[in-house]
Amino acid sequence: MFRSVLIVLMQILALPAAAESAKFMDGVWYGKGTFQMGDQVVLCNDIMMKFSGDEKTFVVREASMKCNGMDQQNFSEVDTFALASDGELTFQKGVATQIAAGAKVGRVNGARLTMLNPIDAAKVDDIDIRLAGDTLIYSQIAGAPGVQPDYALLAFLKKK
Repeated sequence: MFRSVLIVLMQILALPAAAESAKFMDGVWYGKGTFQMGDQVVLCNDIMMKFSGDEKTFVVREASMKCNGMDQQNFSEVDTFALASDGELTFQKGVATQIAAGAKVGRVNGARLTMLNPIDAAKVDDIDIRLAGDTLIYSQIAGAPGVQPDYALLAFLKKK
C-alpha cells in the first residue's frame, strides 16, 4: 500500500507546474486615474490601454489618456516581451526605449505583472499591473528611486 501511494505521489510531483500567463490583461481596457508630473497632479477621466498577452509573450500595443488641463496624450510605441514558463519577462524589442534586447525586466505571477525597466543609468520605469476582480489596476512610476518621480500614473481600468 505504501509503495502504491509513493508511486502516485512521485507521478504527481513529476507533472510540470502550470506556466504563468499574461492572458489576464489581453485586450483593450478603459478607465480613469491620476497622473503626476513634477509638482502637478491631475485627474484623468479617459484612459485607454491595449495589451496582448498569452503564455509566451506580453505586448504593450498602445495607450491614450485625457487628463484635466492637458492635451490628449497618445502613445503608439509597441514594446514586446518574452514570457518564460516560470513567469520571467525578457525585453525583446520596442520603438522608443533604451532597454537592451534580452534584458530581464520583470515577471508575471498569477494575475500580476511587475517590471523595472531601465530609463538611463539612474532612472527606472517601475510598472505594476494587476487584475483585481474585473478591474485592471495599472501603476507606473518613472524616475530615480527615492526621489520625486518624473511622472507617475495610477489607473483603474475595465475591459470593453
